[in-house]
Amino acid sequence: MQIEATRDEPISAPLLDLFSTTQTNPDLYASLAAGARQARYCKCTYNAPFFAYQIKLAHYGVTQGCCNHWDCKRCGVQRAREEYGRMVEGIRTLAATMPLYMLTITCQGEGESVEKSEELYGKRTNRFLTSFRSRVKRKGGQWHYVQVTERQKRRHPHSHFLTTSNPFDLYDGYVQKWKNGHDGNDGYKSVPALRSNWLSNALVKSELGEQYDVSLVRSTEGASRYCAKYLFKPSIFAGDWPKGWKRIRYSQDFPKLPGMTTDAFPLIDFHDWHLLSRRAAVVTVTDPNVLIDVEYHLAHGDTIVQLKSENSNTRHTVY
Repeated sequence: MQIEATRDEPISAPLLDLFSTTQTNPDLYASLAAGARQARYCKCTYNAPFFAYQIKLAHYGVTQGCCNHWDCKRCGVQRAREEYGRMVEGIRTLAATMPLYMLTITCQGEGESVEKSEELYGKRTNRFLTSFRSRVKRKGGQWHYVQVTERQKRRHPHSHFLTTSNPFDLYDGYVQKWKNGHDGNDGYKSVPALRSNWLSNALVKSELGEQYDVSLVRSTEGASRYCAKYLFKPSIFAGDWPKGWKRIRYSQDFPKLPGMTTDAFPLIDFHDWHLLSRRAAVVTVTDPNVLIDVEYHLAHGDTIVQLKSENSNTRHTVY
């Protein structure tokens, strides 16, 4: 096997903020970009198929698809990035024609185990959303939302919503919140906040926690990224979530990202790899794990296989 190095344009790190017009927190961006790069060099836990795509003429690329499992070290970050894009772009679309609200709800407080909260949280949340949807429709409002569910420090479920839905009885009030005083006087203090009698009653009837936060969104970009950041917390990618757990969910009419056209084709069996060897004079890959499979399947042909390193402007060509 002969290897030669050839000059090529450097590969830039994939951007997280594809749909943003303002800069993401630099530390958060650097951390997520590093995580995305690291994930690319992990094997897919669920053995997602490979895909071949045309770069130019007889030059093809091969990459591994996304299995869409959150607990996959390789694909979980990719899934989160795709959901991030849909959330930010969808909220931007909705904000162009209607007001938006940020809503935070949680499970019951002390006295309920994590296991019971996780078991019942989905049913309780569905009960609350059904009631909320009925009220909004009766009042002539718009029903769109995106919900991100995470774990609190105590590991109980906790959800953040961005929604066009107004409970129609919001008023200026106060809520008791724990504050760390600079003078050493820590304790609960009254903080101005929007209140809703309907939300309070609906949450209790749904057997969710009594605590909630609701606010009118002032900055669409800031609010969407605030909620989206929870998609990248380490706990989101953990494998100990209940089966069927929805880390993110959308209302039926929440905007979707536009579809993409591609000439890529899956590499499932011998015939697919044979088709690639007939079409491609050169195949480029960026993942060493993928390189091993590509070399194996194309070993008996004349196709040149190249490994393009993300961290340099060098290609290593394998004959």
